[in-house]
Amino acid sequence: MSLFNQLKGGKIVYTGATIGMLTLLAACGGSTEDADGSGNGDAVELSFWASANPDRDDFKLTMDRVEQFNEEHDDIQLKIETTPHADYRTRLNTQAAGGQLPDIFQVWPGAELQPLVDGNAVGSLNAIVDNWTDNGLLNEDALADFTFDGEVYAIPSVQNPTSFVFYNVDMLEELGYDEFPQTYDAFKKLITDLRGDDTTPIALGNSASWVLQSVYISTIADRFTGNDFIPQVLEGERSFTDSDFVDALGVIEELVEIEAFNEDLNTIDDNQMIEYFLQERSAMVIDGNWGAISILTNKPDDVNVGIAPFPLGDSGTISTVYGNSWSLNADLSDEKREAAEAFLKWMFDEEFYQELIGVGRVVAADVDMPEDADLDPLFLDMLALSQDAPPAPVYDAVLPQAINNVLQNELQAITIGRSTPEEAAQNIQNTVNAQ
Repeated sequence: MSLFNQLKGGKIVYTGATIGMLTLLAACGGSTEDADGSGNGDAVELSFWASANPDRDDFKLTMDRVEQFNEEHDDIQLKIETTPHADYRTRLNTQAAGGQLPDIFQVWPGAELQPLVDGNAVGSLNAIVDNWTDNGLLNEDALADFTFDGEVYAIPSVQNPTSFVFYNVDMLEELGYDEFPQTYDAFKKLITDLRGDDTTPIALGNSASWVLQSVYISTIADRFTGNDFIPQVLEGERSFTDSDFVDALGVIEELVEIEAFNEDLNTIDDNQMIEYFLQERSAMVIDGNWGAISILTNKPDDVNVGIAPFPLGDSGTISTVYGNSWSLNADLSDEKREAAEAFLKWMFDEEFYQELIGVGRVVAADVDMPEDADLDPLFLDMLALSQDAPPAPVYDAVLPQAINNVLQNELQAITIGRSTPEEAAQNIQNTVNAQ
């Protein structure tokens, strides 16, 4: 029985703003790595890249698992290098362009993975994918955004619903709100009431520009356009200048105009916006399910947090994508590929997926709820919302990177008054037309 069906009835910390390296190696007598990566002829050494989120328990769990693998395998050793989350994608794409990717590396699905596939940077996992599909651990939906021309190129660990409203229950109750607003008009009234009480309504950290795209517009636009909009745009059947998408951009403009956000929304990042919220410098923060982990890990005991979907429209969709996924370098020696495949099969097992549930993640696999799970009510509420809401596409998973970059830039431009929704939509469509 799946987790959703059931709902119905010593750690490593990485810190610092620069790239940090942690080498987890068994003693190899001080010998150097040979051309195939075998340090002393006995251990195969594999380089491993991950996007670092040091304040999150799921990241710590992943690093603990890699350390455990090294401890249990004298013949294979992973050399871990982490890059801050905000910088990882840029580094990945830069290194891919120069043909300097590591042996194992974290990737994003769909449109972000496709250039790596087209550039022959990632290797097919079809030789081992039955390790997860034959036993039903992963299904076609979980692998769909990592599959191109019938070849699977990454193994995901989690599902990422990307858009929930987390709110301070006590702050809303002080203004007379016993429940979260159910309509967009009531939501705007809440924002106005909070401003009248000298409280920042929503903490937003969009310095890396992806938050407004992934967390906000992917869900907001889908409520206007429906699930088929992006494929139809890319096929030339629809346009970003269509009135329903322009109206979706208008929601972002309206939220800015009614002062829903902190003034430094484009200079702080997504971690800082969670800090603002937990410090009660705002009454709400809108984030993905990873935000729930940061909140549960770091919130003071006296902060009472609720969760709700963004109140807009009738469809109730929530943008969702599979993620925290790893690929293998296409250019591995036979020895390294065998070792890397052994690691993936060891890493992404039923126990790991259940441990991820235990730290508050919605997982990619069909696994039972851990018997010893002590899950916070906030996480259980998030799971229930994720189960009930129809999924919507996350734009950066389905749009070509060039188009997504313009979309993100235009969303940021709307927040500072440099673009209107109409101008932004036209600029995005111009990029589509140029493809």
